[in-house]
Amino acid sequence: MPGDVEVHVSDRAIITALNTPGGAVSNWRNEIGREIIANATVMSPINDVLNAQHRGGEVGEFSRSWGSDNVGSNGHRVRVTVYNGAPHAVYVEEGRSASYKRQRFSWVGWGGDIREVPSTRGRFGKHVLRRALIAAMGSQGLGGM
Repeated sequence: MPGDVEVHVSDRAIITALNTPGGAVSNWRNEIGREIIANATVMSPINDVLNAQHRGGEVGEFSRSWGSDNVGSNGHRVRVTVYNGAPHAVYVEEGRSASYKRQRFSWVGWGGDIREVPSTRGRFGKHVLRRALIAAMGSQGLGGM
């Protein structure tokens, strides 16, 4: 004769099942991380080759340098850290203030000539990571920041 069966499942067991690799939350974290990186790659500015002559004319390093890791994730918390490993990433993201020291660079306005100048103007950051995150969260139906 069938009877009731009572099974106790702890909160910890449920959280662990969801958050460990293969669990729903873990998979969602990985999906969001991939989407943020895809968005950031597409949104990344690619400089004009004439503005990069002082670096050998190579452009696109910022766009190619997006990555992520899951360091800090455990049974109770999932975390994806998205980063850009380009040496100049902080300047692209956050911008920079004016400089009053001599700098050597090329510019499209000079036809790609490399010149040394006594000072440069500051510029605003592109905030690519922030925009990529907002787009990824919006595609998941999650509100803005």
